[in-house]
Amino acid sequence: MGEGNRKWSGNCTCSSSSSSSTKALLFMIPLVIVSGFITVLGPRASTSTRLILPNNPWLWSSFSSSSTNSDAKAKTQSDNGKVELSSRMVMIDKALLSEVSNGTIMIDGLNFSIPESPIVAVRTKKTMRKRVLSRLERLETGLRRVRVAIKGASNGNQTQDPDFIPLGPMYWDARAFHRSYLEMEKQFQVFVYQEGEPPVFHDGPCKSIYSMEGNFVYTMEISRQYRTKDPEKAHVFFLPFSVAKMVQFVYVRDSHDFGPIKRTVVDYVNLIAGRYPYWNQSLGADHFMLACHDWGPETSFSVPYLHKNSIRALCNANTSEKFNPAKDVSFPEINLQTGKLTGLIGGPSPSRRSILAFFAGGVHGPIRPILLEHWENKDEDLRVHKYLPKGVSYYDMMRKSKFCLCPSGYEVASPRVVEAIYTGCVPVLISEHYVPPFSDVLNWKSFSVEVSTRDIPNLKRILMNISPRQYIRMHRRVLQVRKHFEFNSPPKRFDVFHMILHSIWLRRLNIRIGHGQGGVTSLW
Repeated sequence: MGEGNRKWSGNCTCSSSSSSSTKALLFMIPLVIVSGFITVLGPRASTSTRLILPNNPWLWSSFSSSSTNSDAKAKTQSDNGKVELSSRMVMIDKALLSEVSNGTIMIDGLNFSIPESPIVAVRTKKTMRKRVLSRLERLETGLRRVRVAIKGASNGNQTQDPDFIPLGPMYWDARAFHRSYLEMEKQFQVFVYQEGEPPVFHDGPCKSIYSMEGNFVYTMEISRQYRTKDPEKAHVFFLPFSVAKMVQFVYVRDSHDFGPIKRTVVDYVNLIAGRYPYWNQSLGADHFMLACHDWGPETSFSVPYLHKNSIRALCNANTSEKFNPAKDVSFPEINLQTGKLTGLIGGPSPSRRSILAFFAGGVHGPIRPILLEHWENKDEDLRVHKYLPKGVSYYDMMRKSKFCLCPSGYEVASPRVVEAIYTGCVPVLISEHYVPPFSDVLNWKSFSVEVSTRDIPNLKRILMNISPRQYIRMHRRVLQVRKHFEFNSPPKRFDVFHMILHSIWLRRLNIRIGHGQGGVTSLW
């Protein structure tokens, strides 16, 4: 009995042991499957491409005894990736996946059963990779940082500069201007369209009062710092035509027919719009033209978006002719008779200037006849002439004068403004609707006098009311801003070429360009 009991007990024990083993085996099967996943995936798991399985009870049940939280997770870290087992999902390297079909998943040659209706999602490398920024997004991100830096510069310390540090009331915000200029030097890129043939395109006069057209085109095209040959890197796009050359070679003299010039501009814009995507992306908002000829504004009207959206750098900056200071650029008319500055720069100190004011010039436009009517040969202090007496030097008279009168002619711009600055003579601007050059940076009221047409009869009294001390300050400021109007070949930092370019840079900072046609937001 005892032996029987022992046998039975033994059999019972054996039977019990077998039953326990069976239960343990049943319990371990899910663990083995999971372990197989982990073992296979461990050394080869990828963090960039995964197949995702939603929560499955048959995978989760083996972990239920070790966690009472339904959202508990078990993670296995591999050398180059991570496998997640949770109530939500199991991540499996897609590279190991051979097949998913008929309720079976084959991973690295091993078959595993899966529920009847699995929800399978694949996360590919493309969707998991950080989104690549487009050209415009890259550019706009950089410009956004520049705007923040310029704004912060107003309240910060001025950056040291070996060449020049703007200081004084001649600048609206000297620190902001300086920081903006430095950012331009570091980042600004201009794409010059190569289409078109000289002399109308890629050319321009380098002498006469239209000299800055040709000089800017030439300097821009040979620039290694600012010109880019890759349009994808460009902040702005230059339309390199010369209005002065169009008047010379396209316009039929005395025909009063603007049609040939208009068609030339229309055909050119259509050509570059059809050949490149950039005009249509912004409807011309990141494109610019430059013209010193009086017909510059009229030329821009040939294409609606050219005058409406594009940056127009114009000598003839007349607000009554739709010049918009927020998006257009006023730059100076410089009469380079020889193409150089030789003999134009310099003048005596204020104490050696015996003449109160001086003007000599042709009678055209609505303002000069009024000036001559009131002051021609009427006062020794105000030397106003239609024609200079023989033997009298025009530039010598400017150097002897405290103030130089700069009345508008047919158009608002006058080369006398720069001539006065060159000779150290305080300019007196007599004009209507004129936006002086670089007014975005320069406070003209600090170094010039502005007189309206109706105040011409009171001109002497206005000038006499300026105290000697105030005049000396104005004279000193004229000398300080002079470098911004000087033409240099090759160009020098802060000179007229760089100031024109900086004004264009500021206008580009004034807009944000997005995707799609006309995706432009103005910040002004």
